[in-house]
Amino acid sequence: MRSKFFVFASLAVTLAQSLATVSLAENPTFASATVKSAASRARLLSAGPPQNGAYHAAVEIALDPETITYWRQPGEAGSAPEFDFSNSVNVAKVEPSFPAPKHIDEAGTIVAGYDSRVILPLKVTPRDPNAPTTLNLLLNYASCGKICLPARADLSLALPRAGTSPHAAEIADAEQSVPEKITAAEAKKRFTLSRNGTDGSWRLRYLGPGQAMDLFAEAPAPFFIETTRAGDAFELKLFSGDQPATSADATLTIVTDAGAFEAPARLE
Repeated sequence: MRSKFFVFASLAVTLAQSLATVSLAENPTFASATVKSAASRARLLSAGPPQNGAYHAAVEIALDPETITYWRQPGEAGSAPEFDFSNSVNVAKVEPSFPAPKHIDEAGTIVAGYDSRVILPLKVTPRDPNAPTTLNLLLNYASCGKICLPARADLSLALPRAGTSPHAAEIADAEQSVPEKITAAEAKKRFTLSRNGTDGSWRLRYLGPGQAMDLFAEAPAPFFIETTRAGDAFELKLFSGDQPATSADATLTIVTDAGAFEAPARLE
């Protein structure tokens, strides 16, 4: 009798483990735990199983009312988010991208960022496409209201290999709002840059399609580019530290009523 009890007990344990495994496979988790900070919350989201050898995921940053967070190049002030994926499992590469930002007046300083919930898409390429993949992210970012507070979130998500994600549509929408990257040759068809004298400023005229709504400019350190609207054009001012500069390579993001695009440019 005792041996039969142990046989049945062993079968029961095996069956329970099998059911648990099936349950996990049928009910994967598509979001990490939420990490709360003083005026914001962050978590990882999954769009579902891999497509064409890569997972589509995202970082979600939810902001309290009257709170902002920054784009990858905030401007003269602000702190861009920092991503550390080094402790991830079976991950060869993670490519973050940023939806087009907006210019925000932060206590008299104009910065580039987001003033509501933002989803930052991630393209995750596994080392071994047949092995489980876990995304581990140490995220540092800023959430700024009446005061600017650093935020830190330690996030982890085992990326599901099956199932339908409730976040797939919003991640796809965020990917669509990422500016399209175009070549320098294509950029010449869409805008012109002309020098304003020798004071380290340029004028950009948009040629279409659509109507230009805003302009964001980036340059490698130690350069900084300030952009302002100038009638039907935009003015760019190049600085090295706090001094005007004469030339630099730049990346321009132009937001239009038909979408946004990103292009290389040479200021000289």
